[in-house]
Amino acid sequence: MKKIITAVSLLFTILLITCVLFYSRYQSFVSVDRVQSDHILTVASGDTAQSIANSMIAAPDMESKVFLRLFFKQYPNITNIKLGSYKVTAGWDFKTLFEHLVLGEEFQHKITFIEGSTFKEWRQQLSQATGIIDDTAGLSEPEIATLLNIDNPKLEGLLLPETYFYPEGTLVSALYLKSHQKLQAYLDAAWLSRDKKLPLKNAYEALILASIIEKETGLESERTTVSSVFINRLNKRMRLQTDPTVIYGMGDDYKGNIRRKHLRQKTAYNTYVIKRLPPTPIAMVGKTSIDAALHPAKTNYLYFVASGDGGHYFSKNLKEHNRAVRKYILKK
Repeated sequence: MKKIITAVSLLFTILLITCVLFYSRYQSFVSVDRVQSDHILTVASGDTAQSIANSMIAAPDMESKVFLRLFFKQYPNITNIKLGSYKVTAGWDFKTLFEHLVLGEEFQHKITFIEGSTFKEWRQQLSQATGIIDDTAGLSEPEIATLLNIDNPKLEGLLLPETYFYPEGTLVSALYLKSHQKLQAYLDAAWLSRDKKLPLKNAYEALILASIIEKETGLESERTTVSSVFINRLNKRMRLQTDPTVIYGMGDDYKGNIRRKHLRQKTAYNTYVIKRLPPTPIAMVGKTSIDAALHPAKTNYLYFVASGDGGHYFSKNLKEHNRAVRKYILKK
């Protein structure tokens, strides 16, 4: 009987030591750092918690397979990972990693388009952006418009410049479409609440005027006043005579300076030559410029000139304007 008790005690001791060793090795397995560096981890269709875990084990063996099976039985909820792209951090163990993937909070890239930028600049900016797939590379502007189902071959002004967040693998066309829809929704609503008796035929003309306002001043406080100048000139059938339209019409020929010959150069956009608004917007516009175009200040101003402090001096007649030009531009 004594020998049996001794044998049982020895067996129990061996079993206990084995369990302790097993548990110790298991704890070491689940607590080891599995994420070696900060990076974006994409969970694609067909990926499972098991397959992702296996990809993070350098040399899978029978022990690791047993430990993984035990781990997922211990934490069954962490197998409910969601598709998407996630920012993972160096030093995470399996439990921290899979809890993050279960939450489904995808990492979002960020890109900011500034007011007054052009579609050409947007394309260049997006070509250098991270985490985005340019499915419009090699397409012309009219072809991109067709891809987006936009009934206008010119996309200038039809996208809303602001900050956008997007997950890994977003298509450029999807971002364009989102931006266009936001712009169109705001423009449509703003047009319905516009001031009465504006010399604008439709919302697109308001967008064209807004783009000129956008390029003429960076001060929100004076945009409605700048708008009033152009509205007053349109009402009097005066040419708008605004330099940004000359620059836009010159395209790649613009080298940083406008000369007298450029003011006389006949382009579809040169408002020193054409009598009304140019045919399309000349830049992407923000909401405040749209508001300014549709709700101009009530003034008698017909001219303005840069005052040198970031703003403008406004004049009601040509004589006053010429004095302002001599004061602020010619410095006489």
